[in-house]
Amino acid sequence: MATCLLIVAQAAVWLVVRRYLVVGSDWMRFATRPDTLDCFGLLVGPFIHIEAAHLGMNVLALWLFGANLERAIGSLRFLGLYLGSAAFASLMHWATAVCFHLYSDAPAAGMAVGSSGAVAGVLGAVWVRFSQDRLSVPLATRWTFPATPLFALWFVYTLSQAVLTTLAGVSQGIGHWAHFAGFTFGLGVAQFLRMPREARAEYLERAAARATETNDLAGAAQAWAALLAMSPEDLKVRAALVSTRLAMEDSAGARRLAREGIEHPVRAEHRCPALEAYRVFRPLIPDVRLPPGVRYRLGCWLADDGEGELAIRTLLESVREDGATGASASALFRAGEVAETRLQNQNRARILWERLLEQFPDSPWAAQAQERLRILPWRPKA
Repeated sequence: MATCLLIVAQAAVWLVVRRYLVVGSDWMRFATRPDTLDCFGLLVGPFIHIEAAHLGMNVLALWLFGANLERAIGSLRFLGLYLGSAAFASLMHWATAVCFHLYSDAPAAGMAVGSSGAVAGVLGAVWVRFSQDRLSVPLATRWTFPATPLFALWFVYTLSQAVLTTLAGVSQGIGHWAHFAGFTFGLGVAQFLRMPREARAEYLERAAARATETNDLAGAAQAWAALLAMSPEDLKVRAALVSTRLAMEDSAGARRLAREGIEHPVRAEHRCPALEAYRVFRPLIPDVRLPPGVRYRLGCWLADDGEGELAIRTLLESVREDGATGASASALFRAGEVAETRLQNQNRARILWERLLEQFPDSPWAAQAQERLRILPWRPKA
């Protein structure tokens, strides 16, 4: 949306300016001027184009590259990048024109209008975000082209022209320093928004998908592992790596990954991520062994969420894992409570509490279980 609005705005401004506001050299009042610096020129100048060819080239570049970038970073960020690049490019053009005297007594010397600097900022961000991609042409998504070689050549050309014209003390009528400034501003914003990380993540996802399609399990595992190192909390990536390890018959590696994916959010008291990880990895690796206390905590959270049957199974599994400890006695007592209150199964609760009295008669939970059994009505087992 922002790309389309910017294109329409620039076309509309060009039509209005050319039709109603500009006569002869009147366009200079909209330009960034070397003899004075004002906010009006910085804000309005990037939307003013005198020649149709100038407007057409800028709009074409914005159309080709802006849509790809806007989809990646969002409309508001894209608009902020565009306007920031425009302002920075105008400032750079003014500063170089003043410092190196790149103007003369001619009326329009050293003045600048147009959105080239803003578009250059978009190009800089696109170079970072899609450095390893082939960009698609809007409305013709089957047509793609590599971004990096094109931008590298343009950047070298722009910088060399800026330096040569500055050394010669002349102006070609093209704001090479504005283009360079906009491009570097886009590079900086891309780093600030962590676009290289996003680009690498997308590259690794595609690499993992291609390796999986070709049955290259080792390559897929390597790509998923690199992604997991970037985002250790990403459950989708961890689950994909676990599945790949299982397909490679690396049961030990799969168990370790599943155990870490469940244990870490439990230790951090992140209830929802922990339960989600447990629901994902439990069917994949039913015999995964968790550290003491971890499965007990999961069972309690499952009970609080109303998943009574899964909560009881989880609590009983924690008894087997934790052995003859106070946590096991607590798990049995909690399982009996879930059976009575959540499942309305008093006979099952009785069995669990009697098991607690038999295995842990000296536990502090034994007295509570005895009291609950005393008031529990007897119902024959169906």
